Amino acid sequence: MKKTLITIVFLILCFACKKHEIIETTELPKFNSAQLISNSKGSAYYGITVRVGHAASTCSGCVNTGENCIHVDCQGAGTACSVSAIMEISDSGEINFYYGIINAPNELTFEETFLMPDRSLYIIGSNGQFLNIPEQMAYRDEETGAFVLYDIFFSDNQVFINE
Repeated sequence: MKKTLITIVFLILCFACKKHEIIETTELPKFNSAQLISNSKGSAYYGITVRVGHAASTCSGCVNTGENCIHVDCQGAGTACSVSAIMEISDSGEINFYYGIINAPNELTFEETFLMPDRSLYIIGSNGQFLNIPEQMAYRDEETGAFVLYDIFFSDNQVFINE
């Protein structure tokens, strides 16, 4: 009875409208995406999910340890792993460029460094905007343990291939 009443009210509201809009829905990306969690003066927090890494068998050494280059799982180019984190993005002082701090760095890796590949992250709920992170080696801060990513920028199109 209650369900029927709700259905009738819904139908009346739908057909009472003079103009009907068809909203196309597409499946939201499960990876290489960002979602705004909160926005405060000076910084914004995004939940990010990124595909990174490749098989050791295809790597000749991509992470430079200072002495030699080695393979580290779930880092660098590729799509073998999915990592998620919350990133605080703040103004870098350079026009249209930002830096991002990952305050819970073990979400990315337990290593002291993280080789972040070029990634364009689709911003869920935006009008087709992307959060772009250029390739860089991120180092764990000795005091806070956080990783900092630099030269982040926003765009209306995908800049990086994400491979």
